Amino acid sequence: MERYTPTRLDWLLVLLNARFQIEHPFRLYFKTGDDGKSIYVVASYSADVDKEFLEEWIHKAKDVVLDVAAGYGWDSLLKVKVDIDEKE
Repeated sequence: MERYTPTRLDWLLVLLNARFQIEHPFRLYFKTGDDGKSIYVVASYSADVDKEFLEEWIHKAKDVVLDVAAGYGWDSLLKVKVDIDEKE
């Protein structure tokens, strides 16, 4: 067995998902990117959601990522991206 040591990005992801997941009327959560420098705001929603309202929440979620990362001094190389997942 190898010992696992989480990265700062791993810790940030746990903090964000523990505090800031949204489940209604759409789902917003966070995941890491493959590049080791990115956090994705993932928006999963149905076609009937108010897109303007959703966009506001996505913008707020991106700000939350940067604010939490800045609080730990981890924001210097962090990239925040968006992943849209529209359900039918």
